[in-house]
Amino acid sequence: MQPMISINSRPQDAYRQQDILTANPIDVIVMLYDALKKNIILGQKKIAKGDIQGSHNHLIKAQQIVTELVNSLDMSIEMSETLLALYTFMLKSLEEANMKKDAEPLDAVREMVEELREAWNEISVLNKGNLYLKEG
Repeated sequence: MQPMISINSRPQDAYRQQDILTANPIDVIVMLYDALKKNIILGQKKIAKGDIQGSHNHLIKAQQIVTELVNSLDMSIEMSETLLALYTFMLKSLEEANMKKDAEPLDAVREMVEELREAWNEISVLNKGNLYLKEG
């Protein structure tokens, strides 16, 4: 059973929710990286403006996304140990930036997110190509 969409929700939110519900797991990971990058950038902007609550909100969202990425790891796969170490570094950097209201640690996290997002996106594209080959 799919979750009910609120009458008050914006059309973009309903579209985004449907997109997530129908996405394959690799595409969901790419979407998580997109949301993570967005919240890091917004957190940096809020820190620069001195908006303590705004920066806190975005950096907490970023931490929640990284936690979701950690929870999605299959530790029976060797690469998961490397990803766990990267995610642990990201969480510590996000926490430090949030506590100190210092945007500098976020630069390294954003770079890592961009590189990981690109790698997962390439996997997604390759995976879709393989699906088409199998079906055709």
